[in-house]
Amino acid sequence: MRILVPDTQFEGEPLAEREALGDSVTFDLQYARTAEEIGDNVWAAADAVLLWHVMDITPEVAKKLTNCRIISRIGIGYDRIDTEACAAEGIQVSNVPAYDMSDVATTAVTLALNLLRGVVTYNDRVRADIVGGWSWDGPPILRRVRGQKFGVVGCGRIGTMAALRARAFGMEVGYFDPYLPVGHDITMEMQRFGSLEELLGWADVVTLHTPLNDETWNLIGMPQVAAMKPGLILINAARGGLIDIDALEVGLRSGQIGACGIDAFTQEPPDPNHPLLAAFNAREDWLDGRMIVIPHATWYSPETFNDIRREAAENIRGLFEDGVRRNVVNTGDFRDV
Repeated sequence: MRILVPDTQFEGEPLAEREALGDSVTFDLQYARTAEEIGDNVWAAADAVLLWHVMDITPEVAKKLTNCRIISRIGIGYDRIDTEACAAEGIQVSNVPAYDMSDVATTAVTLALNLLRGVVTYNDRVRADIVGGWSWDGPPILRRVRGQKFGVVGCGRIGTMAALRARAFGMEVGYFDPYLPVGHDITMEMQRFGSLEELLGWADVVTLHTPLNDETWNLIGMPQVAAMKPGLILINAARGGLIDIDALEVGLRSGQIGACGIDAFTQEPPDPNHPLLAAFNAREDWLDGRMIVIPHATWYSPETFNDIRREAAENIRGLFEDGVRRNVVNTGDFRDV
């Protein structure tokens, strides 16, 4: 079996993958960012693809995968894969929906706590001037954590974990998720909102935990910013396309958004010339202490890194060795093994 990893995110041997698939498999490790960097013969030779989060699988790429049975996404989100085009070519698409997601939930709440308690601002000011910066005053949105209203958009596995962590810190928790059954809020003993705008008008902190699709693209745009409680803290630990970055800038400049913690952008790395990111990099006074950016890393820990690699490889093993189609996210008449 020949497995292509087109956008490899590690150096060295594929140890976690071999743990799942054995020594007889050949791995073709590429370090590309676009499909055009990889030859058509390489795509055509692949029996399976292990995909990270950098490469787009377009209809044109799917047509090149003439021998491929499965694309296994190393992670949850699969918005970079045209799943219908893959199905049309007989290619199964799978993901890893249930790795240890506690890192994502913990980091989302940590971003909120850092902003609420001014940790990054204190650190930066003391580091810049350990004497002059030795003052309790300064963080622009410092607040008591207990009693803050914590809103979750998308109360699935990760959203629920974030909600429980926030409640443990004494925050009041509410959520918006139209796809959960009636009575879910009673089970969770949390307040449920009928619309995103209602939640945004109630919450002091909002964290996003939804997939990216046609329904959620630019979920936070100008109308949603206008609906927010003034000074709301916005956290995105999901997909970059959930937030319109222009609306985010407008909200931050006006103060309607008090602060934000952002893990993902539509383009990664993001464009440093965008006015918001240029202001962030320049540490402009109006934004200082109000924005934290991390490099699509809420999911990462060494343990998780190995887990998702192994579990994505196990999707391939299940198909080729056992004839079991695991964690399939598209439907179609798939190629036989």
